[in-house]
Amino acid sequence: MKSASTASMNTITTRATWLYSLLFICSFLIPSEALAQRGKDDDEKPKKPVISQEEYNKLLMWLVDEKYENILYKCIRYTEEDKTKKEPLPYIYIAQAHMGIHLSDDHELRDAHEADKNKSLKNSLKYASKYRKKDKELEHYSEFTDFFDELWTQTKNAAETEMDNEKYTKAKSYYKYLCTIDPEDPGATLMLAAVYQQLKSRKEAELTYEKASNLLIEFGGKGLREVQTELLHSAIIYNVELLANINRSAALEWLALGQDLFRGEPEFEAVRRSIGG
Repeated sequence: MKSASTASMNTITTRATWLYSLLFICSFLIPSEALAQRGKDDDEKPKKPVISQEEYNKLLMWLVDEKYENILYKCIRYTEEDKTKKEPLPYIYIAQAHMGIHLSDDHELRDAHEADKNKSLKNSLKYASKYRKKDKELEHYSEFTDFFDELWTQTKNAAETEMDNEKYTKAKSYYKYLCTIDPEDPGATLMLAAVYQQLKSRKEAELTYEKASNLLIEFGGKGLREVQTELLHSAIIYNVELLANINRSAALEWLALGQDLFRGEPEFEAVRRSIGG
């Protein structure tokens, strides 16, 4: 696990690549008139969207311009109004705005939203999980891959700090959010199992270890983004070391499950040798 100071430095110095990618996206913003004509039949009027493309374009420009509070004000209203509260995109824009605040070097903005206490990161996770529940078919998920990569990176750093400080209940909330946003992430699931193990919640630990194992057996790490593979790598190493003196056979099982993905990787091999696997 990274030290608290290393995780803190990463949070301060890392600029969100997802935000820079939006500059490219903006050059392809689609005028609402073009959208209105798409799929329009001569005899049929296109259905008017609940939230217009102009409004989404405005949110995107605010994101690029780092006008995060404008996004929060506008999108929170969308999530409260009956006509728009079922739309998934306002939730993801709120999540991105909170991430922007979390990474911002504007001290007044950070202070106003308690970013130094990771409140903005937690709010980003909260609204990303709400988005995920609204977008059940993952219709928009792939549009925000860069953002989710940043969210995973920042959450991984924050959770590792809590684990290093033995603040397992706090770490649990981070991993639970990741599992809500992506229930098929084996690394997040495995770390959640480790948290339950540390908290002596044996039934929850057993069920969560089983779920993580099933995910690895079924998918073998396929389809994971790079940041998810990194989380899985650190999760296997952490759990092998954790279980080595508690349940050596379980530790060896996790080594076996990680072999195809991490065989030859120095840290993985060092842990394998340390327990005679």
